Amino acid sequence: MELDAEAIARRMALAAKTEVDEYRAVRDPGFAAEVLAHALEHVRAFVHSGRRGRPPAGEALDFVRARGAQRARELMPLDALLETYLIGQRTVWEAVVETAGPTAAGMRTAQELTAFTFRYTHAINVAIAQAYLRERQALASEAERGRRDLLDHLLAGGVPGADAERRAEALGLRPGGEHVVVVAAADEAARSLVVRALERQDPQRAFVVARHDEVVAVVPVYVRRGPRELRAGLARTGERLLRTHGVRLRAGVSTVCCGLAEVARGYGEAERALRHVDGDAAVVALEEVPLFEYLTEGADDTARRLVPRTAARLDADGALAETLRAYAASDLNVARTAQRLGLHPNTVHYRLRRVHQLSGRDPRRFAELVELTTALRLASGPY
Repeated sequence: MELDAEAIARRMALAAKTEVDEYRAVRDPGFAAEVLAHALEHVRAFVHSGRRGRPPAGEALDFVRARGAQRARELMPLDALLETYLIGQRTVWEAVVETAGPTAAGMRTAQELTAFTFRYTHAINVAIAQAYLRERQALASEAERGRRDLLDHLLAGGVPGADAERRAEALGLRPGGEHVVVVAAADEAARSLVVRALERQDPQRAFVVARHDEVVAVVPVYVRRGPRELRAGLARTGERLLRTHGVRLRAGVSTVCCGLAEVARGYGEAERALRHVDGDAAVVALEEVPLFEYLTEGADDTARRLVPRTAARLDADGALAETLRAYAASDLNVARTAQRLGLHPNTVHYRLRRVHQLSGRDPRRFAELVELTTALRLASGPY
């Protein structure tokens, strides 16, 4: 086998190139020579280990570890890589049988070496898998730092120049594309589950960052998928998370953002949408939030100081507040309001007069009803 090492290595390299789809798809002209050289290293390592009667260990496996790390950087799937080493084991076994010949002594040697191929391949596969996964973890950590740094730069108002655009492209974010920003609340225990849930929304171009007590995702917009469709998909994912892990996904979805310059705006919108999450909706898209709710929820301290004191009195009187809200929801129709509340229409008329007396605003006039319901909303919070 030592004398035939180059021929065995050629068979091994050809089989890997022929049988493994990922190897066959590589167009780099230097790849075949690289695979052949590595196959030759394996044949010689097998011969050396077979003479010693024990599989390689320690530094003797460095050539395999280096290849595992290299393939991880090249994004070669681990299952494809391990398949090539099983093909190598098969090729070595075929060479053992051919070289042993038909004699009894040769057959006994072939039997012993056949068992040894399993020990050798086990050592090789463990080493290459460990090196591969270690390198992938390092690459993932590096990419995660890159995504976090880029996101922090954009949220801080950094100008998305050529350098930022190149970094974004390398990290899976299209600089000139349309995106939707998602902000999900996540404590430390559930963070990894939430990250994976958001990554599944676009596995090919996932840009997901865990920061502080939240997870932020920038998701590409496609022809048939905008904020509403993304919200629906996240809601379904949230149902599965709750059912299988007991984790409740709470997330807000922005409107469409164009390019990197609008990511900060999308982040703010997603945060605002997240505030509208309640028991009925675990994921909220901002464009589905009623304008009235959005405006009152975002009112500043000055707007709240403008709320008449009478609004607090209305809020304290549950019957009047309930009637006012039902009257607005019934399009200023007393009969429908009475039906909605299970009251006599005269009772509704009486309560509306009481609202007028307490507030000085007539709820039967549209403009004053808007003012009353807005003041009531600011005085009492969401209802």
